[in-house]
Amino acid sequence: MSEKERLIESLDLAYRDFGSVLEQVEDYEFLKVWLGGRWRVREIAAHCTGWLGQFAAGMQRMARGEKPETHEIPWTEVDRWNEIFAGHAQGKRKAEVLHELNQALVSFKEAAVRLPEDRFTEAKTGPKMFDLAGITHFKEHGDMIRAWRAGR
Repeated sequence: MSEKERLIESLDLAYRDFGSVLEQVEDYEFLKVWLGGRWRVREIAAHCTGWLGQFAAGMQRMARGEKPETHEIPWTEVDRWNEIFAGHAQGKRKAEVLHELNQALVSFKEAAVRLPEDRFTEAKTGPKMFDLAGITHFKEHGDMIRAWRAGR
C-alpha cells in the first residue's frame, strides 16, 4: 500500500468516527451554542468543511505545479479562517451542513489522488494536509463533542 493510499484509509477511518459522533448529535444540540460561548456543533462541522476545501484547493494547485497557498489570508491565521468557515454555516440545518462536509471530503480525496506519490513522503506537504484538515482534526473535534455531550 502506498503512503497516499494509507493516508486516504486513515482519513476515511477518522471521518467515519467523526461522522458517527455528528450523527448522534440531536438537531437541537447541533444548534446549541456551547464552544467558547459562540460556536455550535454546526460551526465545528462547517469549519472542518472549510479546511478540507482549502487544502483540496491547495492540492489542486500543487498538481498544476503551483504553490498550495495563494490567499491574501495565510493559512497560519487559523482563527481568521475558522471564523470565515464558521460563518458559512449561518442559517443552515444539520442535514445541509453534513452534506457539505461529506462533499468536501470527497473533493479533498479527489484532489489527493491527482497528486504524484512523491508529494506524500514524510517531509512533504501531502501528509501534513491530511493530518491538519482531517485525520487529527476529526479526532480533535469528535473528542470535543463527545466530552461536551457527556458533561451535559
